[in-house]
Amino acid sequence: MKGTSSMEHNCPHCGAPLPEDASFCPRCTQSIRDRQPVKIPSHLWRKGLKWALVLVLILAVAGGLYARFGRETPSAGLPAGDTTAVILEEDESGMVTVTPDLLREYFPLLAGLNFSTTSTTSDDIDDYLMENFQLANLVASRGAAGTDEERGRFYARSSGTRICLLLFDRNTHLMGYFIGEPVQIEERKWQIDVVSCDYDFTELYEEQLAAFEGSWEADFSTYIPPEEIESSGAVWFLSGYDTGKGPVLREDDAQIYHLWALLHSPEPERQCREIERLEEFLPREGRWRCYLLLDKDYNLLGYTMLDYQGNGG
Repeated sequence: MKGTSSMEHNCPHCGAPLPEDASFCPRCTQSIRDRQPVKIPSHLWRKGLKWALVLVLILAVAGGLYARFGRETPSAGLPAGDTTAVILEEDESGMVTVTPDLLREYFPLLAGLNFSTTSTTSDDIDDYLMENFQLANLVASRGAAGTDEERGRFYARSSGTRICLLLFDRNTHLMGYFIGEPVQIEERKWQIDVVSCDYDFTELYEEQLAAFEGSWEADFSTYIPPEEIESSGAVWFLSGYDTGKGPVLREDDAQIYHLWALLHSPEPERQCREIERLEEFLPREGRWRCYLLLDKDYNLLGYTMLDYQGNGG
C-alpha cells in the first residue's frame, strides 16, 4: 500500500480534491480559508473620529465666513431715492430722542426702525443692516419677528457723531435710511435727510441665518465668569444688547447674532472697547448683557454675562 503525504478533501467552490493543508484551490484558485474582519484598535478609530470632527467644524466655520464675507451677490451699494428732511429736537441735557411716532409724521407706512450711532463707513447698505437690531431679531426668531417700537437717542452736542437710521415697512424690506452726521439748523434743532428706498433684503437675511447657524456655537463655547475676567487676558470687549432675561445665554437671544456679526466683520477692532470701560456698558436694571472678551490681538477668549451691577449668574 502506497503511503500518502496528506489526507485529501474537496474544494467548496468547484469540488476538486484538495490537500488537507491547502489554503486555495489549484483548479479554481479560490481561497478556502474563512476571512476574518480586521479589528481596528479602538485608539486609532477614536483618533480618526476626533480629526474628522475637527475637519467638519473647520469646514462649517469656513462656509459661514464665506457666506458672511465672500458672497457672490453684488454689493447693494447705498440705494438712491428722494430725500425727506426730518427735524429733530434736543432736550435740555442735549439728548435727541428718535421715536416711531415722530417718524410716522414723515413716513406713515413705517412699521419699525433701528437707530444707533455707528463707526462704520461703508458704501454698502448691507453692512449697516448686519450690525443693526432688525436683522439680529430676524435671525434670532428665524424670520418671525423684527423690531416694532424701538427708539434711539444720541447726544447732539458731541461733535463728529455719526448715526445710522433704518426704516422698515416689512420685516425684510427697507423703506428709508439716513447714515451720517445730523446738521444743526438752529438752536437745539437738527436735521437729517432720510433717503426713501425700496430694498428687499430677504436674500441677505437667508445668507446670514445659514452662516450663523453653521458657526455661532463655536464662538460661544467658553464662558468666563465675571470674577475671572481680570485674569483671563482680556484687553478688548464687544458689547451685546440689553435683551438677556437672565444669567444664562438663550439660543433665541438677538444679541448672539449681533456679537457674532461684529466678531466676524472685516474690522472688528473698530467696534471693540477697552476692557477698563466695561462698566460703562452695563445693561439697564432687570436685564442681562453678553460680552465677547478678546486678547490684545483681538483673538476671542470667551464670553461673559453681566447684570446692571456687573454681577454674573
